[in-house]
Amino acid sequence: MTSRPGLPAKVAVLGAGSWGTTFAKVVARAHPEIRVSLWARRSEVAKEINEFHLNSQYLKDIRLPANLQAS
Repeated sequence: MTSRPGLPAKVAVLGAGSWGTTFAKVVARAHPEIRVSLWARRSEVAKEINEFHLNSQYLKDIRLPANLQAS
C-alpha cells in the first residue's frame, strides 16, 4: 500500500498503554493505507496485539486494525 500525497507511509507511537494504543488505533482506522507501529515496553503486550489484535490489559474487548503492529 502507498499513502496518499501529504501523508506518511508509516507512523510510530511510543507506548502501548491505554493512551498510546487508542491513538495508534485512531490513526490506523482513519488511514488504513498507513502502517502504524506501536512500541510496547512488555513483549507479551506486543505479542497479544500482533496475534489477536487486542490489548486486553488496557483496552478490554477493543479490536485493533490489521495495519497496526506492535514491537
